[in-house]
Amino acid sequence: MHIAGKVFLVLGLLITLAGIVMTISGGSALSDVGEWDVEGKSQFDGPDGTWQHTGTDWMIIYVSDAVDCEAFSVTYTNETGETGYSEDEPFFNKEECNADGSAGADDDPSGYYSVGEFRGKAGEYTVDGTHEFYTVGIGDVLLEEGGEAVGGFFAALGGATTACCGIFFLILGGVFAVVLKEPKKMQITESGN
Repeated sequence: MHIAGKVFLVLGLLITLAGIVMTISGGSALSDVGEWDVEGKSQFDGPDGTWQHTGTDWMIIYVSDAVDCEAFSVTYTNETGETGYSEDEPFFNKEECNADGSAGADDDPSGYYSVGEFRGKAGEYTVDGTHEFYTVGIGDVLLEEGGEAVGGFFAALGGATTACCGIFFLILGGVFAVVLKEPKKMQITESGN
């Protein structure tokens, strides 16, 4: 087999394997999207206490799956003693509860569901809740999860492209192996005069 065929076959094999590994790692990163640490991202853990809200993010309130949505409530009282912008618009806006006693969407992290949102301005709040809850900034979650999704997508796409390149190298190596012949040593014989 000609040396060019051997080189292209080895390169094709290595590039294809690298592409497969990249595709698998990108797919793995994509499958992890949606699974994040609610407690680790929480800016305030209830049920009660004093919270200094920076006002830089839209806050989602998460509770454990074990908490019944109908039984959960929380009241935020600002420095002036108000619990909302008006009687009809409290700082905590609770979602409608589902028939199974939960709220939120199917994309909530496992073990938790979103029960509502906090809509207060920056400042200090006295918090009084019925159950343990976690206050998570939606911007933190979107940036991290969006970054993981984009990174996973491009890793998988790059891996598939690399594997495709490797296959072309393998094909080219196979063609070279069949078509190119090993150069034969030329033997020159002198004829006697």
